Amino acid sequence: MWKTPLALLNKRTQTQKTSALFRFSEERDLIISEVSRRVYKEYLSMARQREDAALEYVLNDAAFKELSRLANEQGPEEEIRSRGWWLRMSKSLSETSEQSRRETLKALIDAYTEDIAGQFNPSVYQLATRALPVGLGVLFKAQDLQDLPGALPQADQILKQLRNLDDRLVFQGEIDTLQELSEKGTLLFVPTHSSNMDSILLGYSLYATGLPPVTYGAGKNLFSNPMTSFFMHNLGAYKVDRRIRHGLYMNILKTYSQVLLERGYHSLFFPGGTRCRSNVVEQRLKLGLLGTSVQAYTRALIQKRKEHKIFICPITINYNLVLEAESLIRDHLRQEGGSRYFLEQDEFDQLSTIARFVMNTMRMDSTTILRFGQPMDPFGNRVELDAQSYDTHGRRVDPVDYVRSARTGEVCEDIYRDREYTAYAGAQIAKQFKRHTVIMPTQLVSHVLLAFVRERFPHWDMYRLLRMGGEEVISWEDLRQGCAALIEELKKLGQQGKLFLAPMIKSERPAKIAEEGIDYLRMFHIPEAVDFHPEGIRLDRLDLLHFYANRLAGYGIDDKKWLRASRKI
Repeated sequence: MWKTPLALLNKRTQTQKTSALFRFSEERDLIISEVSRRVYKEYLSMARQREDAALEYVLNDAAFKELSRLANEQGPEEEIRSRGWWLRMSKSLSETSEQSRRETLKALIDAYTEDIAGQFNPSVYQLATRALPVGLGVLFKAQDLQDLPGALPQADQILKQLRNLDDRLVFQGEIDTLQELSEKGTLLFVPTHSSNMDSILLGYSLYATGLPPVTYGAGKNLFSNPMTSFFMHNLGAYKVDRRIRHGLYMNILKTYSQVLLERGYHSLFFPGGTRCRSNVVEQRLKLGLLGTSVQAYTRALIQKRKEHKIFICPITINYNLVLEAESLIRDHLRQEGGSRYFLEQDEFDQLSTIARFVMNTMRMDSTTILRFGQPMDPFGNRVELDAQSYDTHGRRVDPVDYVRSARTGEVCEDIYRDREYTAYAGAQIAKQFKRHTVIMPTQLVSHVLLAFVRERFPHWDMYRLLRMGGEEVISWEDLRQGCAALIEELKKLGQQGKLFLAPMIKSERPAKIAEEGIDYLRMFHIPEAVDFHPEGIRLDRLDLLHFYANRLAGYGIDDKKWLRASRKI
């Protein structure tokens, strides 16, 4: 377990206040102008070179996709352009002049960029860093307050206890290296994504570990959510409207991310693109924003004639319970093979559900673990404490060589070359996501319970099992022995460096782990995922067990093997 050394606690304020984000308000207009100028210039250039990139086609594509979207789905977020505007624009496209099309394109780019660009208020940041430890303390430690005196004179003691999150919110991994690298270049954090709570936890984790604040893309719906709106509008987040799917908007988002990286803004984005519906460790990553790291690195070399280092850092966020588990797995099962990017309403939009989640979590000795993986450069090479890049054989490499022309030796931009680099870097991030996943008791117990049910109905596929396999009863003895056998398999994977285990799984007896997992599965979801039965544990919500068990998918675990072993214990 990592804990902040005292010297670094004193250094934290200086490190964070020298972050580029603290000058964002001064540069915001310049950033918007630069993004808009680049995108507009790029589209004019493409229109001159390719007939299929003519402005009429670009605007018509945007209009067609927006009209289709607005006819079928509208969220509470304010629209940049109304359906009427898109109708009028699309109908007049064939009759307007090229100059008029340019003006329409420029105005649309300006409007989108202004809407995307975030805000950063240092005063709100200071407020948030003071309030978050208390708020998270209530979430993760409130059950301990019964041991504290309740009288008002002890308020300072209570607040101090709430701020002490070391045993509930655990940070592991390459934190010392990242602290050093933050002074030598720009950090780009790429976390797994399970819940809308991720952004809150990540913001606090960076502060708690002495790492600088970041700018990051967040779903536009969070800017109107009463739980998050105020902080989203003031802490450097930029709006991502996942409902908008046309190429112009995507290009503006990527250019905005690239300009921030070029200007030294530490950044964060979720490479999975949205919350993982299935809870399987993310492997299919969206590479659009990741590619901006190569582009930003190259452009900085060309413009500044010197290297501006960019370091990519994978992070895994590991929960025992996921607030939105029910709606996420329902969406996954309904839309398997193609996930929706906009959920009309889920648990994070319902204050009563959040309150229930908080109150129930208070009852448990809950631990959430964030693991910071091995930093890498934009080309997927690992980066060590010295800020140098090393290939898979441990040889030092110069990242500048990756962006030189094979013909002239000069640094140059190359879309096709950079696409290959980004694909490789994405594959390395996916590997780190799996390696740095921490298996929690809820996931272990869910996998064991579901494996016993699947063994009983070997010819049923998962969908039939979910429909018809409910209310099966697993004995406590089978559950305990199953946990013991599976733990042995997981420990082997841990020794091979393929995953990590929560401290409890490594140190406690299987019987204790089984009880802990069952308690979690009963404490929040309505109806409960499992319940007690005279003969053992009754499985009431196989869909939720499937969700939590999915965290162990993809590790090559042979259920038949450990099930056989469990009967010999």
